[in-house]
Amino acid sequence: MGKRLSRSKANRDGVTLKDIAEAVGKSVAAVSRALNNYDDISEETREYIKRVAREMGYAPTYTFGFIIPTQSSRNSDPFFTELLAGITTEGAKQGFDLLVSTSAPGSEENWAFLRLINSRRVDGMIVAQPRWRDERIALLLDKKFPFVVIGNTNLQGDFFTIAENTVMGAQLITDHVIQQSHDRIALINTPTDLFFSSDFLAGFYQAMESAGLPIHEEFIVNSGVSQKDGYNAAQTLLSKPEAPTAIIAADDIVALGVMAAIQDQGLEVGSDVIVTGYGDIILAEYAQPPLTTVHYPTFNLGQKACNMLASHLRGETPESEKIIFEPSVIIRQSSDLALWL
Repeated sequence: MGKRLSRSKANRDGVTLKDIAEAVGKSVAAVSRALNNYDDISEETREYIKRVAREMGYAPTYTFGFIIPTQSSRNSDPFFTELLAGITTEGAKQGFDLLVSTSAPGSEENWAFLRLINSRRVDGMIVAQPRWRDERIALLLDKKFPFVVIGNTNLQGDFFTIAENTVMGAQLITDHVIQQSHDRIALINTPTDLFFSSDFLAGFYQAMESAGLPIHEEFIVNSGVSQKDGYNAAQTLLSKPEAPTAIIAADDIVALGVMAAIQDQGLEVGSDVIVTGYGDIILAEYAQPPLTTVHYPTFNLGQKACNMLASHLRGETPESEKIIFEPSVIIRQSSDLALWL
């Protein structure tokens, strides 16, 4: 007992379920289930684990952490707005709060994650828009801190993932463009450090190759995810001697910038140049013309991510460690003006 009390003093400000599990000689899942009064843990064991947890100073926060990767808090991305709505809606049902902050990607962001982990202000983290060799995920794995990832990743480990099939989504939207009898097709992809970008490019290539169409490498560009980025990328593409007649954007906000660039050159979106996006944000439906896009179930992804993490922290076994949503194409006038008729 004396050794355990000494350990509790050392960890009182940062004790974790893993610390308790090591102290009582049980698994983290068993400790979590005992603390949450599951009857598959004997009453004697539950009381023992609770007593040790109290002695060690453990106090769950019932709070998840979510750090939005952005260069400026003034840049509002509809993706994160809808994602947060899904997380907070499910969090309220599960009895968890959400601690949200913003940070520029990189070393500052890593420190933000580390501060939350060490401060014990949150019981788990939610990570969105995974990157190649994502340092956030590597850090959480190293610290053995509970988390869930929203989006596909190339990293392997003991964590939960909720995503949509980006490769299929890119194939579906490219197939739709091809069916409109276009072969000079451009792609404005997301930044190369996002894993989503490689998945989208793979789906685009597969659709083009299946249709036997040439892939114009000069028509494939990566850009940021603002309207201005889309506008500038489209202006560059449209200035080429043989400009594309169709532009696929891997993000709806970028696609809105693309449409503005086309219209500024006196061309008609949906006729002279067709445009598609990805995400199906609410602005897509009310653009002029309305934007053809791939529906991304952002709200549902947020809900599922929150549910998975809450279940894990309660010591339950989630339905799956990886859940994949199937995408669908929403056809509107930006790729087919005949829909106006």
